[in-house]
Formats: sequence, C-alpha cells, structure tokens
Amino acid sequence: MYFGFDGNTKGFEKILSRIADNHDGGKHNHKEVRAYARCLLSILPEINCNFNVKPEVQILLAALTASGLPHRDRAFLADCILKLLEESTNSKIESTTEDTNGIPF
Repeated sequence: MYFGFDGNTKGFEKILSRIADNHDGGKHNHKEVRAYARCLLSILPEINCNFNVKPEVQILLAALTASGLPHRDRAFLADCILKLLEESTNSKIESTTEDTNGIPF
C-alpha cells in the first residue's frame, strides 16, 4: 500500500478524465500528462479492479508515458482506460449480484 492508498479507483479515474479531456493540450502539457501517467502506472498494482483488465490498463498507461504522442492520442488512450475500468466495475457488480442470488459457480 502506497502512502495509505486504499486501491479506490475514484482518484485514479479523475486523473484519467483530466487527460481524456485534454484533446488540444490546453489544460496540461505533454510533460504533465506523462508525469501523471507514470504515477498512475506505479500505483496500478494497488488499484481495485478486475485482474483481467490490469495488463491492458498497464500497457495503455505505458503508452501514455511515451514521448512524441499528440494530445488527442493521449486523450484517446485515457478514455480507453476509463472504459476498461468501467467494464471492470460493472463485472464486479454483476458477479456480486449473482453470488447473492445463490447461483452456484
């Protein structure tokens, strides 16, 4: 656990939303976006999400740290990560609902 980080994805998603909304670089420059991505990449192991999406999220975060990408590409990658995290959350909710309904696995 990093500095008391509990694995909650809300802050993680908020930072990704900022990057996703930065299509033209008006809010954050490339250096700032790359710094955000490196930080997110380092805490990814602590994030509470579906294990199956973590490898893909890791690759996309690593791509965000690459130099030479235009802001619109970084925004696209951040949006893809947000969608993966949303799918992960939805699959957790579905599995919890199925478990409480007594369906055997």
